[in-house]
Amino acid sequence: MSEAVDVLFLSYYADIDRWHNDWSSDVARMPIRAPQPGERDQTMMGRIERQSVRIDGRTYDFARFLSWVGHGSTREFRRYDAYTPTHLNGAYYESLLGAKGLRVRHVNYADRLVIDELAQRYSPRVVLFSTTFMIEAPTILDGMQRVRRAFPGARVIAGGFMLGELEKDLGRPRFERFLRAWGADAYVASAMGEEPLLALLGADEREWPKLALANTWLRRSDGRYTPPTPDVPEPGFSMNDTWVRWDQLDPANLYHTVHVRTARSCTFKCSFCSLFVLEGDLSNARPETLRKELESLTRVGHVRSVIFTDDTFNVPHRRFKELVRVLADFDFEWYSFYRSQFADDETVRMMKDSGCKGLFLGIESIDDQVLKIMNKATTVASYERGLEQLAKYEIPYHANFIIGFPGDRPENAARIVDFVDKWDMPFYSVSPWFCAPSTTITDEREKYGIEGNYYDWRHFTMDSKRAIELEQWMIRQPKRAVYMSQLSADTFWSEIMLYANGWTVEEARSAARLFNGLAGSDTPAATIRALPEAAQLSKLLAAKPLPEPAPQDRLASSSSSPLRATDAVAS
Repeated sequence: MSEAVDVLFLSYYADIDRWHNDWSSDVARMPIRAPQPGERDQTMMGRIERQSVRIDGRTYDFARFLSWVGHGSTREFRRYDAYTPTHLNGAYYESLLGAKGLRVRHVNYADRLVIDELAQRYSPRVVLFSTTFMIEAPTILDGMQRVRRAFPGARVIAGGFMLGELEKDLGRPRFERFLRAWGADAYVASAMGEEPLLALLGADEREWPKLALANTWLRRSDGRYTPPTPDVPEPGFSMNDTWVRWDQLDPANLYHTVHVRTARSCTFKCSFCSLFVLEGDLSNARPETLRKELESLTRVGHVRSVIFTDDTFNVPHRRFKELVRVLADFDFEWYSFYRSQFADDETVRMMKDSGCKGLFLGIESIDDQVLKIMNKATTVASYERGLEQLAKYEIPYHANFIIGFPGDRPENAARIVDFVDKWDMPFYSVSPWFCAPSTTITDEREKYGIEGNYYDWRHFTMDSKRAIELEQWMIRQPKRAVYMSQLSADTFWSEIMLYANGWTVEEARSAARLFNGLAGSDTPAATIRALPEAAQLSKLLAAKPLPEPAPQDRLASSSSSPLRATDAVAS
């Protein structure tokens, strides 16, 4: 007998079939075309292939590679997956809707196998499908179609950051074609969304097409969609009222590391970023609100690490110091985005003492003129002063760089390589500029000669083909700094997964070095097993094992998967 619930919330959907080594034994495997010698596939899939490890013709991302080394197959990849920590969007709505008396089940990580099992366990009135962590429209299509088949009697509401960005990028006529293909009953294309969602959940589903809602597309009986009602405001809920009541959630379904926030939107208006465009004016919670939320987390008992999703956690500076003082009163490790140009000795020492274990630095460029065009409001010299402070207090970080932004030149790639090695950066990533129409730099196309969009563009100083070539060159050049891919959800969150489970920075770097050394080529399993570095990593994985995901997240994963296991690299 399935459990009747008001809301089934899927905060992330993954296309496991991309990784054909995940497929269950009853599914015919898709042949994967091996790249030809000298071939340069410039597509997203080509970039993923070059930044992944191939073992006997099968492709592995970082999490699946760690599972293979430690367990002999990809069976346990969820232990290492960057999306395993509890997502804020799911916990937030479970807390908010639960307080309204609704029965909510949050699934942190869904795929096609998980959805099949959920259909046997639950009978939801409404399924909420989040696009926040998704970057590809075909994956949304796959997930939405599977949800519709699994829960034919449920209404489906999709929301999340990706919808708002697509709406602005595509324009309404093209955007509606995507909506019709995906087939949800309603789309909340808003960075907030609480008010439209509550209105939908509180109304008779037959009346949905007649509702006047902000930023919400509603499906009509003819299959087309009514666009958002003009001039309907969406002020959003106060962050001081809607913090997550963690101790009211099922503790068994919380990982020991969770995402939290103290702000919505961003203080800055970087011209390559659409976040402030979509999320509107900055909204900050008071430090006292963070204290209440951390007290709630403490009552859960087993949560020990928090990841702040605030885009500018350390701005404004006075408020940040107050937040750090709050953190110092608790026993949590914490991780965040960080503007290193605002670092000073006293504050960084306070961060270290309060449990800061890792930071993400959006450095983006080491050319002052490019930083000016980006509207980063900083200089390379300011960055370096901040890096000195982080090095002094041994706070690890991940630095990100963008290649090919307007004004950027190919020779800057070599300067970035020298820069990351000069500072012996624990981890770094590089990626070609993503020319999203929703970003403000595209308002200056004529000034910079910008043509094209997304990963197919050119301007006066570079084009996307050259930027992708430089990305591949820069990955392998540094001698001391360690690269972590931004593709396939690796990057900073993968590092957090290791740090939060007791790995040192150098242990995490050694795992990434081995992965990087094998990436981009097809290597026989026997060859990898013979490597001393692989044997060392296998022993490390055994000595410092990562736990399974929370029970609600173990549907159709790990131990229940019918995948074939082999011996681990080393016992």
